[in-house]
Amino acid sequence: MSFWIGRRAGVALFFLAAAAFASLGCGGGRGNVSGEVKYSGQPLAAGDITFIFEDGEKQQVHADVIDGKYTLPPTQTGKAKVTITATAPNTAHGPLPAGATVTGPSVSPEKYVPIPQKYSNLDQSGLTYDVKGGDQKKNFDLTP
Repeated sequence: MSFWIGRRAGVALFFLAAAAFASLGCGGGRGNVSGEVKYSGQPLAAGDITFIFEDGEKQQVHADVIDGKYTLPPTQTGKAKVTITATAPNTAHGPLPAGATVTGPSVSPEKYVPIPQKYSNLDQSGLTYDVKGGDQKKNFDLTP
């Protein structure tokens, strides 16, 4: 009788351990990434940052950049390529500047910081980040 009780306890412990291991996931938990985006030392007034993961769930995670700051929603871990776009200023005159979008938060013309179009292109931005589990900061200092 004690043999069966011991065996049941062992089986229960095995399944409990397996469930705990499965809850960890393949990527070591979720990553909480926040940081700043600057261009030539100036905070990006408004824009969008996107992390595109190469493996795992292959998520694309977006966040607004407001006054140079961004916070991604909890996301998978692993290596990601990053793109950044600047939001075009509020103006009814003329075409949009290169590398600007019309989505996201609003920005006044005097606060607008134009950035090179390459940063909005996945294959040209050159921006990457390896997201780990837990809270972390990643700043992006863009240059001409």
